[in-house]
Formats: sequence, structure tokens, C-alpha cells
Amino acid sequence: MENPYFNTMRFALVILGAGIFLTGCGGGDDENQPISTTTVDPNSPKNNGGGDPTKKSKPGPMPYGALIRKREAKPVNTGTNKVYRYHHFTKGTDRFTGIARNVSTNGITYFPIKDGLFQGGVKTRYPKRTNLLHRAFYIKGWKNGREYYWHKNGQLKIQGQWTNGVRTGVWFLWHDDGTTNRVDLYANGKYMGKHKSFLSAGMKYTWKSEDLKKIYVGKPQATIQKAFGSPDKIKGANWIYFGVKVANAVPDKVAVTVTFVIQNGTVASVLYNE
Repeated sequence: MENPYFNTMRFALVILGAGIFLTGCGGGDDENQPISTTTVDPNSPKNNGGGDPTKKSKPGPMPYGALIRKREAKPVNTGTNKVYRYHHFTKGTDRFTGIARNVSTNGITYFPIKDGLFQGGVKTRYPKRTNLLHRAFYIKGWKNGREYYWHKNGQLKIQGQWTNGVRTGVWFLWHDDGTTNRVDLYANGKYMGKHKSFLSAGMKYTWKSEDLKKIYVGKPQATIQKAFGSPDKIKGANWIYFGVKVANAVPDKVAVTVTFVIQNGTVASVLYNE
């Protein structure tokens, strides 16, 4: 026989539960108020399924070759320094703003461009390598600040200063083993010659004309650069150095122009001029 106490408690719990259920399902004063529902908008930014389709993704770098490149009609610096700025357009008169990329056998270069002019840091990486080949900085289309080049092994190759598109001050050049190649001097874009404190051994020494031919003819091209630094001028297969001290090469002249004629990477002959 069931206990009437338990029957009474069971009935009270059923009533209490029903009351809680009805209160949770809406309640409210308006008995005709519809039950609230939740819907998922697939286009909503809060939808974790696909993000915001209205948000435009950033475009990738523009191929530099696809831009229209136009040089200014007149250089800003006159005289010996004819320096021009270049403007970049996508079409017609639409000036390009963004990042342009150029891929070549030398590496991959990224150009930041604003309103058609180079603006910011330009970098070039060696192909299939992580280290840089070149770095420079532009302000409104003009090279400004430090410029750097590196050897493939990561050693610094060239370092110099630009001011509004012209070289200025001291420019350093190094061999790939870190030794000094040569040091050049510039004043507002004008080449002032080699820095005498950093002349390579070959430029400091006073040669006999027969010794230069005897020592270097038949030697690799790299041997010339190691002894004399980078040439002052390259004309075809000729490496030309100014102001080399060579006795008896030119009458009444000690400092002369020396030309190393290069064939297949080897010195074929040595020539002397005033």
C-alpha cells in the first residue's frame, strides 16, 4: 500500500516543475507574444563558419613590369648631376600606390610606391637565398640615406650615402672575405677620387712597367681586383685604373692610366696611357 505522503510530494514536484518550465519559456504580460527564436545568418561577421565576405582582402604585390614608368621632363639637379625622378601609373594618369615586385636573375625586389613615386625601403633578395643583395631608401622618388649591397656569403660589399638622388661623402667597397676593396669620395654627386688612406696595395706601390706585365698577364681577373680594387672604369673587356704609379711606362709621368685587357676571365695584356 502506497504511502499518501509520498503521493502528495510527487504531485507537488510535478506542479512545481511545470511552473518552472512555463516561466522559462516566455512568460511575460502579453500572452500572444511569440516564442523567441535564434537564426544563423551565413553573411554575418560573427558567423565562425566563413568570416566576413564583405571585407576585401589586401591585393598582392603588383608586377613592376605591369606599371607604366615615366621620367620627369627635367632633372632637378643640373650641371654634372642630371638626376631624374620616375613616376609610376597603372593606366592613363592613375598614379600607383602600393607594393610592386620585380623578379629577375639577380633576385626578387620589392618597391614601395606612394602616389606614383618610390617611397620607403627598397629591398632585393638573392634568388633561392634568405640574405639580402641590396637595400636602399627613397623619399618622394629620391634616393636618400644609406645604400647597401652584400656578397652572396652575407659579407657587406658596398655602403654609401645618398642625398636627394646624388652620392655624397665616403663610399666603402669590400671583398667577399671582408677586406677593403676601395674607398671613394663624393661631393654632391661629383666623384672626387679614391680615399688615399684606404688605397689597395696595388695602388700604393710604385711599379716597373715590365713587372706589371710579368706578374699579371695570364693571371685570373679576380687577382687584379684583389690587388688594385674595383676598376675605375670598365669598357668592354678592359678594366681601367686611373693614377697607378708605374715608372718608365709613360715619359715624364709616374701616375698613369693602366688598362688590363681581360679575355675569358684572364689578363691577356697590360696597356699604359697618360
